[in-house]
Amino acid sequence: MTSTKRKKISQKKKLKIIQTTTHLLLKKGGSGSTSTTDICSAAGLTRPTLYHYFGSKRNLLLSVHLESMEKDLIPYLDKAASIDDPLDRLSYMIRVFTKEIICKRPELRVLIHDALTMKDKYFREVKRKWKKHYYLIRDTIAQLQSEGKINTGVKPSWTALFILGMLTWVTYWFDYDRKNDVDQIADLALELVLHGLSLNNPY
Repeated sequence: MTSTKRKKISQKKKLKIIQTTTHLLLKKGGSGSTSTTDICSAAGLTRPTLYHYFGSKRNLLLSVHLESMEKDLIPYLDKAASIDDPLDRLSYMIRVFTKEIICKRPELRVLIHDALTMKDKYFREVKRKWKKHYYLIRDTIAQLQSEGKINTGVKPSWTALFILGMLTWVTYWFDYDRKNDVDQIADLALELVLHGLSLNNPY
């Protein structure tokens, strides 16, 4: 077997373990409630095999977060940052984050919480990516204020946190079996944000 083929098989096995762990974290309620024994049992692995692929539970959890961000958050942020008009950018961020990420990734209920509460240095990159999301919303609101397009009486940093809090809370009440509702939820989220900023929805 060539080294390239071995590498592909190894990557495929690692991805399967990551996906199994992701589902288990959601089921168990986060990393604090999920042991390596739980993970090995769910993935059909021995502990030495798990450590062979990831080295430690911490590295596995980090891989779970990075895989999720690479798949969804980073492409979304790159696209949002490329939109010049601040109103178009904010509208895109609210709708797409709600529809394509929050309403399709129930595991974010635990991943976001873990990302905010993890204290060790290995999760700095994870926190940095989530903070980039917050900064982009905050700066977009500030730009809209400077252009006189929205209420100048609100604090951009607090407003960004309120928006993110509202959107991420959807993971706690949304019925993920009702996929036909996601457009309505995304539209409502955008309407609430724009009206809250004293701007009628132009779309």
